[in-house]
Formats: sequence, structure tokens, C-alpha cells
Amino acid sequence: MRRVGAAITVLLLIASACADVGGGASQALPSPTPSVSTEPTPFPDPSPAQGRFRFLAIGDFGSGSSEQREVAARMCRLRDRLPYDLVVTTGDNVYDSGHQDRFDAAFFEPYSCLLEAGVRFRSTLGNHDIVTNNGRPELNEPAFGFKARNYVVRRAGIRFVMADSNSLRLDWLREALRPDEGDRWTIVVFHHPVYSSGVEHGSTPGFSPMLPRLFRKRGVDLVLNGHDHNYEASRSLRRVRYLVTGGGGASVRACGPPVRTTAVCIARYHFLEIVVGSKRIAVRAIPRRGRPFHTFTTTGRG
Repeated sequence: MRRVGAAITVLLLIASACADVGGGASQALPSPTPSVSTEPTPFPDPSPAQGRFRFLAIGDFGSGSSEQREVAARMCRLRDRLPYDLVVTTGDNVYDSGHQDRFDAAFFEPYSCLLEAGVRFRSTLGNHDIVTNNGRPELNEPAFGFKARNYVVRRAGIRFVMADSNSLRLDWLREALRPDEGDRWTIVVFHHPVYSSGVEHGSTPGFSPMLPRLFRKRGVDLVLNGHDHNYEASRSLRRVRYLVTGGGGASVRACGPPVRTTAVCIARYHFLEIVVGSKRIAVRAIPRRGRPFHTFTTTGRG
């Protein structure tokens, strides 16, 4: 029964990373902006008086697996030390088909500690989510936080552009990326990756160079994708960074040979902690247990 209270020289992997690799190797390439961070030390901001906004990102998570629950439990522990009230998802929220019968096991139960504390999810649709009635069960469930199939959310000077990449509407995306007064940063979230070296899917045909050209033109700072079940961070591509976060709970998959944009690819269960300050965005990949395994900051275009 549904719960009512529902809602990136690189760091070398330590031996404990092997526990999270699901039958695949991980690959780490030099990072252009190395830094060392251990949980729960918060990221400093050059101008903290102007405020910071912290949120989490997860993708390819809704399997109901023990690994998903471990990742979720760590998300909850992090909130005890470093408060946040928003989680964005890169899709595949409910395996295998987005059916409402799986909502409890795949979503409400693992994240009950967040939902009951008032943390808000803002989701996008993955390919698995649309198997059932083109995703309508999730679209109609308020706890997933859909305002529509494609929508925009604004928080603390950040414009989150949440798109359905199963059937990407370029006309809508072009308009949604136009900044309004007060929009300092733009973060785009959708499921299918623009750039990926994952062996399961890889980069999405047709997305490059079309989308990177659009994102540069519109001043996008960060792009969050899923689909490949690993963590991958791009180099800074004309000050735009592309991330794959697909290690939220479904079986992790190997990284293949790096694509030209790859800075690091690691097959590991994880979520992302993202802190947006007045002058930079700081990202760290946090596993279900152990130290954060990759950290980077970007000044973006904000």
C-alpha cells in the first residue's frame, strides 16, 4: 500500500570500488579540475553571503534492489548533515515498465525518509518509464514532481529544464532555454545521454552536434543524463559540462573506450550532490558506501 507521507591528474579508485562494479571495469582519465573532498565536508563558495543551493541527482534507480536502498539510505544520511530539499532524476524511475504496481517498492519505500521530510522530487521520463501508457502513471503521481512531460523549474537563480528525451521536442526546448530575468544558471535534465562511453547504450544518435550547439547558444551550464548505468563526466566543452548519472539502483554496467569528450567514467552505484554558488557549481559523486569518488567544480557560464 502506498505511503501517505510521500517524497567528476583524477582521483584513483580505491579497492573498495570493486564492491560496486557489476561485472564491468571502470575507467578513469585525467580530470582537468581535480580536488579532494570527503563527506561530509561542504563545498566552500567564494561568496557564501550570496547563498548556495544544494540538491541531489539520481538516475536509473527504481529497481527495488538492495543497492538502490543503500544508495537511498546514504542520501538520507547526507541530509542529516548537509540539508537539501530537492532531488532531480534522469529517468528510469520505476523498473521495468513504469507501472503503478511498482511505485511502493521502487520509489515510496526506498525514499520514505526523504519524502516524509518534505524533500521534493522533480523527475524526467526514461525509456522504461514510458512502457506503461506512455508514462502517464508517473506523470499523474504528484510525488514524482512532474509539472508536465516537459517543464521548467526555477530555484535560487537556477533554471532547471526538464525534458522528455524519449521524444525530444526541439521547439519546446529552444524556448525553454531562453533565460528570464533572475536566471543565473541553467541546468538541463533528460534521460538519453548526449555523450557516453557506456557499453550498453553510448552517445545518443542525432543529439550531437545539434544539442551541444543549442546549449552553447543558450548559455547552458550543466547537462544531466542517465540511461547508461554508470557515472561519466565530460571535459569542459566550451564551459558546458555533461554528466551521466545512471547508478542509482539498477545493475551498474561497464564503461567502454572513452569517447572524445570523456574526462572520467566509473561503473559504480552512486548519487550526485550538486552545490550551486554565486560563482561556480560544485559536483561530487557519492557511492552507497565509502568516500566520494569524484569531485569537480565548474564556473559554467553563469
